[in-house]
Amino acid sequence: MKKQLLFVTQYLHTGGIEKSLLTLLSDINYDEYDVDLLLFDHSGVLFKFIPPQVNIQPPLFETFSTSLLYAAPELIRKGKFRLLTVKILAASLSKFSKGIGTGIRWKVYRHILKSPKKHYDVAISYIDFFCNYYVTELVSANKKIVYNHMDYAYSQGKGCACPKLERKSFSKCNYIVTVAESSKKSLESHFPEFSKKIHVIHNRISPTTVHSLSNDQEVIKDIQHIKNFKIVTVARLVEEKGVFLALKACQMLIYRGYEISWIFIGNGPLMEELRIKSKDMGIEKNFILLGEKENPYPYMQICDIYVQPSKTEAHCVAVEEAIALACPIIVTDIPAFNDQIQHEDTGFIVKANVEGIVEGICKLINSKQLREKLSTNLMNLSGRNHEELEKFNRLISS
Repeated sequence: MKKQLLFVTQYLHTGGIEKSLLTLLSDINYDEYDVDLLLFDHSGVLFKFIPPQVNIQPPLFETFSTSLLYAAPELIRKGKFRLLTVKILAASLSKFSKGIGTGIRWKVYRHILKSPKKHYDVAISYIDFFCNYYVTELVSANKKIVYNHMDYAYSQGKGCACPKLERKSFSKCNYIVTVAESSKKSLESHFPEFSKKIHVIHNRISPTTVHSLSNDQEVIKDIQHIKNFKIVTVARLVEEKGVFLALKACQMLIYRGYEISWIFIGNGPLMEELRIKSKDMGIEKNFILLGEKENPYPYMQICDIYVQPSKTEAHCVAVEEAIALACPIIVTDIPAFNDQIQHEDTGFIVKANVEGIVEGICKLINSKQLREKLSTNLMNLSGRNHEELEKFNRLISS
């Protein structure tokens, strides 16, 4: 008899967490497992890439990822007044809490989230916070696994974390999966009592899929008109991804006389602010905000340099994709990237400030030989993260 698995996540936008989940779902042995996928809402351009063997459950919380301004008319039209009340209450109360009010919002949300009627052999929460709380509090399963995709210390410093709820969910789960050694250390420093539960399983991608999608000629035609030196970044437009560092670095490079186009692929709450600031700085034609793209790989394929200017990461999927495409890569000097990139061998690791990013880009712009060396070294990598699927299989079968 097949084992019953449940995966829980929030939505399927084009983030690294979502892509790594889809990779994992594509590699599961469906002769051994029946798999249900439960999302808070069904938004996101990656929704259509869910493998056909997966049983998609009705959404837990319609408009969960939609702002109140846009969600309210839809919920009123559908007569979903209870959901609307919850969104208004959570948004209002969170303003009186530190950071984004994770704990307060969960106290509100948990009263409208329904438990699955089915009992599972294994329930897996694939993203931090609300999904972890949901699986450990409201799902019936023999075994529960929760994921950590962040540097917990950074998240707590920004007011996103809720240690009381983390401790509660960690005490109720069987395993805690984190995606990087640096993230494991951060978790252990805050929750040493759960160190034996913590396992590192790196995010995975499918290099074959990435290469196949990177050859989309229609997309390539749309960007062939860009003749400048092309820098590409794929990231959600939030502070922790270093988007303002990139904006200022772009301005400095232009002041130095470099003819560049910095293409940003991704959406997020800072989109409009970045548009306004780039215009005020007179670089809106060079700092190109393309928004969310279902297929970012042709843009990555044609870049001269790929830059990830993040202030914090766990195990960055976009960098793994750039590695698969053998792009000359620049990343910031944070613990996670030191696990993914070898300085001056498979990429450049630079200081996580404007000057460091600019100096790194200048070195690569000025040396085609250095760019080619990095790309060649990446092409010679093989078997990257191949053992990670087996680590996951051991956890769900043990």
